[in-house]
Amino acid sequence: LVYQKSKRYKQSIDLSKQDKMYRDAMETAFESSNPELAESLLRFFVDNGMKECFAACLYTCYDLIRPDVGLELAWRHGMTDYAMPFLIQVLREYTSRIDALDKKTQKKE
Repeated sequence: LVYQKSKRYKQSIDLSKQDKMYRDAMETAFESSNPELAESLLRFFVDNGMKECFAACLYTCYDLIRPDVGLELAWRHGMTDYAMPFLIQVLREYTSRIDALDKKTQKKE
């Protein structure tokens, strides 16, 4: 908590992982707004076979995780079922964006 408040996010996440306070680690990664920290935490969960934490991290750090990274990690480690809600949401978001752009371009024509 002290590290988190002083914006020393990496140290805070490392301590949370040591203490097995994974929820705190995810919240700190999200608060950091740093995609590298979030993806590093995601890799930690994959490397340790923590499927539920992997899924929770995808959800908690949704805006920070690049879809290709989430999908590749899930695929390589047999966790695609845990990544599917994340991927469905990403696909829905992208489809909505494309539909909106499509409408704008049709109005201009």
